[in-house]
Amino acid sequence: MQGLIGPLKELAEFEELCKNKKKDVGMIRVCGCVNSQKSHMMYAIGDGCKYKVIACSSETKAKQIYEEYRFLDNNTYLYPAKDFLFYKADIRSKELVKQRMEGIQAVLSGTPVTIVTSLDGFMDHLAPKESIEEKVLKIQNDSVLKLDEMAERLSDVGYDREVQVEGPGQFAVRGGILDIYPLTEEFPVRIEFWGDEVDSIRTFDVESQRSIENMTEITIYPAVEFPQGKEKGVSFLDYFSKEDTILFLDEPVRLVERGQNIEEEFMEAQKKRLENGYELEEEEAKIFPVADILKKINTYSSIGFFALEMKCRGLEVRESYEIQAKSVNPYNNSFEMLTQDLKRLKRNGYRVVLLSGSRTRAKRLAEDLRDYNLSSYYGEELEREVKPGEIMTAYGYIAEGYEYPMLKFTVIA
Repeated sequence: MQGLIGPLKELAEFEELCKNKKKDVGMIRVCGCVNSQKSHMMYAIGDGCKYKVIACSSETKAKQIYEEYRFLDNNTYLYPAKDFLFYKADIRSKELVKQRMEGIQAVLSGTPVTIVTSLDGFMDHLAPKESIEEKVLKIQNDSVLKLDEMAERLSDVGYDREVQVEGPGQFAVRGGILDIYPLTEEFPVRIEFWGDEVDSIRTFDVESQRSIENMTEITIYPAVEFPQGKEKGVSFLDYFSKEDTILFLDEPVRLVERGQNIEEEFMEAQKKRLENGYELEEEEAKIFPVADILKKINTYSSIGFFALEMKCRGLEVRESYEIQAKSVNPYNNSFEMLTQDLKRLKRNGYRVVLLSGSRTRAKRLAEDLRDYNLSSYYGEELEREVKPGEIMTAYGYIAEGYEYPMLKFTVIA
């Protein structure tokens, strides 16, 4: 990704940011940022950190940053928040739990990972990390297991017993065969027993029931992530060790406002339920107050990205930097407008990266631009640094183009 990151190293502010990002806890404030340029800065600054956690002010913004960031880092996961007002319906949505558990699995694996979420993703109560790990089931060929006990264990960790497996979070027992659709796997798994011994493990297709691939073992993550019994709930933020983690906060003022609004709505809804004689059950939502989440955030090293310099109550600022960046208007498929602007940028010695959602289109674009006497080439992995006056086309995605005027470097969507 040298083609994207290289120019930033010419900025003294960027070099200082990278040097100081993990020096202490508290937030470094970076002002002058614009839409998709924030994802670019996050990726560049996060280099060398094991866990990068991006907190956004809304689910929509989290999805946008996730789509942009996963082109830069394959090991990126979107961790959606629960709907606190319709929590009982939400906890039965296996699709939502699947997405959340995929993020949890990535964190528990111990490999470097980027998690994108919204502030309310930190507010609900989760089972402690150790509890999730204890509930993970591992089955190997030749394992000795009692089928009825395994069925009971699957029910205990949130799987639904069905006549036939149709979706994630379900299992079925037929004779000496156990079908499981692990929450974090692409395909369901069929385990055949010979007595109490596992005889074979293989994935299969839900529609045709045909086998796909033989396996030697399968790891099954629980299908429930909230605390059970007398477990004390923790925040998702508690899953990340402070030493190995950097937090990126997108527009912290909006972030805090969003959390406060959710907390107020939740408290009001709970109050109305009690007034209407509704008994709150154990599996009802419990949330951490925003003030508590901000206190937790202040114990991590974090970087807040602001469009304008603003104070953010509740977050401790340790340093401030100003970055000059501006948005680039979309060309709306106008090739003529694009070539005119590219010629102007070439005359001014700009370095340009032009991203396309298709590799084939990016390659063709590089060829077409050369017909207009523009120095363009296709960069497979964005590895080569762009020279002044050059245009690199590449496969990638950003919601909106951006420019660093001081660096004469621009990225166009």
